[in-house]
Formats: sequence, C-alpha cells, structure tokens
Amino acid sequence: MKASFKKILLFILFIYGFATQAQNDGLSKIEKNVPVIVAENFNNSFPDKDPVWFSRYQGRYSQELVYQAKFILDNRYCQSIYDINGNQIVFAATVEYKELPKDARDYMEEKYPNFPIVEALLVTDSKKEVTYEIGIYIDNQYVIQVFSKEGTFIKSTKA
Repeated sequence: MKASFKKILLFILFIYGFATQAQNDGLSKIEKNVPVIVAENFNNSFPDKDPVWFSRYQGRYSQELVYQAKFILDNRYCQSIYDINGNQIVFAATVEYKELPKDARDYMEEKYPNFPIVEALLVTDSKKEVTYEIGIYIDNQYVIQVFSKEGTFIKSTKA
C-alpha cells in the first residue's frame, strides 16, 4: 500500500512540475517576493484569485522589471502584468478561435492556412485599447499576428 501511495505522489509531483515548467516562457522566473503595492493592486482588480507570480525584465534593453500574475478567470488562462510601482501594464486572456473577429480569422486562413494557431489572446493595455494576438510557429520561430478589436491586421512581430 505504501509503495503505491509513493508512486501516486511521485506522479502528481511530476505532473505539477511539468505544468509549472510549461507555463514558464524561459525569460521569467517564479517570484515569491512581489512588492506589496503590486499584490494589493492585483487583489483589488481580481479579488479571490490566487495567481502564480513571475518576474522578468523587458523593454528596449531589458531594463524594466515587471511582475506577471498568471491565473484562471472565467475558465480562461489569464495574465496581468504590472510595473514595479503596481501599475497594470497589460491584461491578457485566452480566447477560442471562434471568438476571434471574422476578419482576423479570414486573414489567418488566407495567409497562414497550414500553420496551426498555438495561442490566441484578447489583450487590453493600460490605455484600455483592445487587440487580439494570435501566435503561430513559422520555421521554428514563434510569431505573433496582432489585430485590432474589429479584426484588422496591425502588425506581425517575433516573440
């Protein structure tokens, strides 16, 4: 009985470790010491949510430290990014393909018919501007196609 319990426990720990690693983009590290103002602002916006926190440097020369909260809201994977002063920079939530604007879906089907969509996000920045970001792999490079709220193509960027 004890041997099977140990096997189950090891299996659960293995799956947990795999899932945690899969959520880490390689540039971020799990953060345990989030500034109080960042945590308070997150809790004010998303009460009763218990995020996993990451920190990373971003910006032109990777000089801006930001804190990223990953959590589930309304059955969607979400992330909210804050600067060191607790200001929310961006909020992103996963969306299903059918939820994308028709023009964005048509564009992707016309330009990239053989490239499966890896991730689709509804992104809201600090100015409350909404865009859709669709991630695909082209020649082993992760590329993000950015669309307006209405589905108009804006730009393509490499991650």
